[in-house]
Amino acid sequence: MARYGNIIACLPVALLLMVTPGTNAQVAAATNAKANIVFILADDLGYGDVVTYPNPKSPHGRMDTPRLAELTAQSMMFTDAYAGAPVCAPSRCALMTGKHLGHCTVRANGAELNQSDHTVGQVLQQAGYRTALVGKWGLGANGTSGAPLNKGFNDFFGYTSQENAHDYYPPFLWRNEEQQMIPENKNASRNSCGDPFTTNCVWAEDLFVNETLSLLEKYHQTGDQPFYIFLAFTTPHAGAVGSNKETGVPAPDEGTYAEKKWPEVEKHFASCVHKQDAHVGQVLDKLDELQLANNTVVFYASDNGAHNEGGHSYEFFESSGPLRGFKRSIHEGGIRSPLLVRWPGVVKAGAKSGQRWAFYDFMATAADIAGVQSSNLPSNDGYSLVPTLQGNQQPQPDFIYHEYCAPNEDKKGWGQSVVIEPHWKAVRFNNNASSIELYNLEEDISEVHDIAGQNPSVAKQMASIMDQQHIDNGYCHGH
Repeated sequence: MARYGNIIACLPVALLLMVTPGTNAQVAAATNAKANIVFILADDLGYGDVVTYPNPKSPHGRMDTPRLAELTAQSMMFTDAYAGAPVCAPSRCALMTGKHLGHCTVRANGAELNQSDHTVGQVLQQAGYRTALVGKWGLGANGTSGAPLNKGFNDFFGYTSQENAHDYYPPFLWRNEEQQMIPENKNASRNSCGDPFTTNCVWAEDLFVNETLSLLEKYHQTGDQPFYIFLAFTTPHAGAVGSNKETGVPAPDEGTYAEKKWPEVEKHFASCVHKQDAHVGQVLDKLDELQLANNTVVFYASDNGAHNEGGHSYEFFESSGPLRGFKRSIHEGGIRSPLLVRWPGVVKAGAKSGQRWAFYDFMATAADIAGVQSSNLPSNDGYSLVPTLQGNQQPQPDFIYHEYCAPNEDKKGWGQSVVIEPHWKAVRFNNNASSIELYNLEEDISEVHDIAGQNPSVAKQMASIMDQQHIDNGYCHGH
């Protein structure tokens, strides 16, 4: 089954550019350059953690994210966007390869991209882009086929392993294929770094934003290539000081929340969110300073739903907002993501869209921005969001598909979910027809009322999509 059945989606991008007003080709002609792309990814940030997204029941108020509020006002805000999976590495696999979890190589943490996997970085490299990855990778260690430099990145600075990324004060980070030691973090611990304020050591997130600012300077100075930067923060994921354990959410300090009568872990969580907000602002300010903003498309999203780890409770700030579930859930709270897209001169500032889009649509979207014809892309499950960004009406994709080996829905086992027009959402466990749940997201975004019994034909249609979209690759045996 094709995921995007409308005939327009099947036309070559070159032909679309001829018939669509205000296209990326016209923007590129006006600026005499392909648009740059910056994708900023939060780690375990909930749908309700960004102040511009709904969170009607937060018992402790909204966390302070003024720069994300400013970015929202400059962007198109998507209410119905989805991460690739409810957990880290599989979600990034979908983002990088343009394939949903029924087709992705990496369907659980700990796996790696293989030789045949092609990424958006490789697509953009071939289109003449300089490409960089800063932060958390999680899809292959150096020396393997999934290493960042083997998967489309000219420059890399960060963690290759998601487990190592739990240590916010690592003894080293990778610069390309070499370890860059961080002397201040040698034998880092709460005692050596400071407790509760780790001011004696270096927080990896600060290094990531500084590296991104340096790359922007470098790419601006050369000026002969467009660039794609993937800035993958580790905040506000649970982590530790000097170990890979998830014992807290260790920010350098409690910031503006120090006087709150909250548990320490919640002050640190809020401080992480606030500091990431400030880091996003630094990147946006640097784009302005270098006069790159008008020709740079900025994406902001989260890799999955809100986490409930390291002593932090996702319910403290109601981080899922009105959605059911959290990280590792295949209900909406585990997979729906905030998505902001800023493209000056193309995207209408302050616009809001209900167009459905998932991480595996990024490859097709980025390729369209770069002027790459869809026929030249590797096999993928995505479609380009560019017409929506330009203010044009697009049909919804035929479906949004997710699966995950170990969802946290009461230990029910391997799970799948499908969203289709006009508003149906189905969830199924262990390929069991009797377990299928059906919801009307327009009327029941919290997925409270299972109406599969009243709509057996819709439930059957959803089960058929699930059957068609899953190709076994060795994960989730026994389903």
